Amino acid sequence: MGIEGFLVSSSLIGVLAQRLVRVICPKCKEPYAPPQELVDKVPFLADTVTYYGTGCDECRGTGYRGRTGIFELMVITDEIRRLVLERASSDKIRQEAVAGGMQILRESGMQKVKEGDTTIEEVLRVTQEGA
Repeated sequence: MGIEGFLVSSSLIGVLAQRLVRVICPKCKEPYAPPQELVDKVPFLADTVTYYGTGCDECRGTGYRGRTGIFELMVITDEIRRLVLERASSDKIRQEAVAGGMQILRESGMQKVKEGDTTIEEVLRVTQEGA
C-alpha cells in the first residue's frame, strides 16, 4: 500500500476481519449427521450434534433465515509491531498472532456450528483453508 511500517505499527491497536454466515432457520431446524467425508475433514463433528434447515415457508425453502458474523481479531502486540517494522511476511505475522491466542475466522465459525447457529458447509463456504 506504500505506507511506512512505522506509521502502521504505531497507529494500530488491532485488526478485525469479519464474514457473514447464514443462520439456520429456527422453524425448520433439525439435527442431522454430516457425511463421513466431512467428519474426516472436521473431526469435532463426530462428537457434535449438528443441524440444518429442511426448508419451509418461513425461509422460502432455503433452510436459512438471517445472517450472523464470525470474527477474527488480531491484537497488535509488541512482537507483531516488531514484525511489521521488519516487513515480515503476512504469514509470519499471522503465525505470531495465532501463537498469541488469536481465534481465526474458521474457528469462530466452527463455534457457531457447535452452538447450532449455522452449518459446517456454510462456514467452509465463507472461509479459506487456514482462515
